[in-house]
Amino acid sequence: MGAMFGRREVLAGLGATGLGAIWPLAAPAAAERVVRTLDARVVRRRLLGRDVALWLYGGRLPGPPLVLREGQTLELRFTNRLPEPTNLHFHGLRIPPTGRADNIFLEIPPGESFTYEWTAPVGEAGTYWYHPHRHGLIATQMWRGLAGGLVVLGPHELDPQSPLARADDRLVVLRDVALAGAELAPHAPRDWHKGKEGPWLLANGRVAPVLRARSRLVRLRLVNAANARSLRLARADGRPLVLAALDGHLLAAPQEVEELLLVPAQRADLLLAMTPTERVKLIARHYNRGVPTPRLHSSRVLEILPPPADAPAVPLPRVLAGHRPPPGPVMRRRTLTLAMFTLNGRPYRPGRVDIRAQAGTVERWRLVNVGTMDHSFHLHTWFFRPVSRNGRPWPFDCRLDTVNLRPGEVVEIDIPFVRETGRTVYHCHIAEHGDRGMMGTIEVGPALPWSAPVSTDAICAFPRRR
Repeated sequence: MGAMFGRREVLAGLGATGLGAIWPLAAPAAAERVVRTLDARVVRRRLLGRDVALWLYGGRLPGPPLVLREGQTLELRFTNRLPEPTNLHFHGLRIPPTGRADNIFLEIPPGESFTYEWTAPVGEAGTYWYHPHRHGLIATQMWRGLAGGLVVLGPHELDPQSPLARADDRLVVLRDVALAGAELAPHAPRDWHKGKEGPWLLANGRVAPVLRARSRLVRLRLVNAANARSLRLARADGRPLVLAALDGHLLAAPQEVEELLLVPAQRADLLLAMTPTERVKLIARHYNRGVPTPRLHSSRVLEILPPPADAPAVPLPRVLAGHRPPPGPVMRRRTLTLAMFTLNGRPYRPGRVDIRAQAGTVERWRLVNVGTMDHSFHLHTWFFRPVSRNGRPWPFDCRLDTVNLRPGEVVEIDIPFVRETGRTVYHCHIAEHGDRGMMGTIEVGPALPWSAPVSTDAICAFPRRR
């Protein structure tokens, strides 16, 4: 992994322009269990030149990164120091949605603690994140600052001979903010309709940070932790981005794309081949998602300075995940309509089960956006394989947990319900929409004795750029 920041560089990253740094990742010790503590608290921090009251994990914006190896068990003692109840959601991870794992139905009252415990799945190394998921309070708690990155490391990152293990590996949590005077701008009534956005884009708590590459291959693990802002990302020099992973899952091989739309909750891993003289600027172009969106004061997301002249040369890997089998035959089909504050015409009701599925099966869901603005659909616990958009085959096969639908669009996805059972939710990941009713409950029961086995993988391969 890339070398850690020195003390002077860390302190510089905590200056007037922000709170965080673009952390190089370091692998935890090869122990069976990782024990961590974490709290959510109200603190005042310097943000955009003002002392602002924020709600933060561990007093940091974003929260401290949680880094595990595949197969390691995390024991996380979490304390709620907020004035209202909260909980944690480990977004994108295929871990139990029950008990002390990714149980979003838990409620941790103010002043109380709860110990989460779960094991990072083998074979699912990738970029994930954590955030609050107490229904009705998700949007306001996220807007006030509660989000953090989560990374699971696997053979690609731990094998010293792997190019990804020798890359300068950086976790970058992106979000936007708006201030009203010396405080975060509160939610206005219109924000619950269009989603809360602001004109300042932060990368790990900083506006347009600059970092120096530590090797000639940089891996940027990007997390869109915004409530509602979609990020249309590109290089300022017009050269293509090299995409390595989506929503935590490596592609078969690196793929070039002209630009990347990263909607709320999505993650993308980019690979940047650096030279000793080249600077790389990542920008966010304006995106119209069907409602008035405040333009960013600066389009620059971050800038990477060239590595030292003696930095080791690291080749761009030609193969990542390689070939993977499809998930299996579709055994049931469903249609789900998305509209303002409802799914299939019904607002969310706690305790009601909207969909019952069976472990060991594959379902095809037809998602239909009948509204007038974009909606980003997210499913907890189980990833899905996008099949088509508006009747046209998906241009590539991959595994996602969040997908965007523009007004009038129809997206078909295949969901392999493998390994985990229990009750959890699916929803629009514009945080305000989920809180106001665009959410449903799914319960997956044990596999029937005659169910056919289901592969846990999907093919991930983009066509070559022409």
